[in-house]
Amino acid sequence: MHATLRLARVHWFYLLLPILLSASLGFRATHSWSDKPRLGEFTTLFDWCVFAPLLYGICYRTMAPRVLALRTLAMVCGGIWITAQVVPASAQAIVNQWRWLRDVAIVVLVAFEGIALVAVMRVTFSATPDPTQLERHGIPPLLVKLMLAEARFWRWLWGRLRKH
Repeated sequence: MHATLRLARVHWFYLLLPILLSASLGFRATHSWSDKPRLGEFTTLFDWCVFAPLLYGICYRTMAPRVLALRTLAMVCGGIWITAQVVPASAQAIVNQWRWLRDVAIVVLVAFEGIALVAVMRVTFSATPDPTQLERHGIPPLLVKLMLAEARFWRWLWGRLRKH
């Protein structure tokens, strides 16, 4: 139980996420979309593209700045997508105008994630991998251990295959 409370204190953003989604769905059900469609769309966009990423940034403020910036950008892209799902199609004006921005941001994210993946693989499969370097990339310690175990396995398998 103590470990669960510690995890909840560290990752409280993910505990708030279902509440934010419930509030957004409640707003969708109660807002007068025919009278004030722009207000409803703007409110939903603000919640998912500003407020949720801001909470994420506060929760993980100790994360490496570059990693936090990329993840926050990903949250904003996800916010545009969630807004498109929550706001009725007849009320979508702002989302349709800014959808291209999400696509551009996703291309940027994929490029940076590819670069990060190459860097992580270099560290993981190096002759003397350093777990602290991987943790500086924002990878959780448990995942670092699993990655290093997998790298040892593949090195062992490759060595066996080369002997035969």
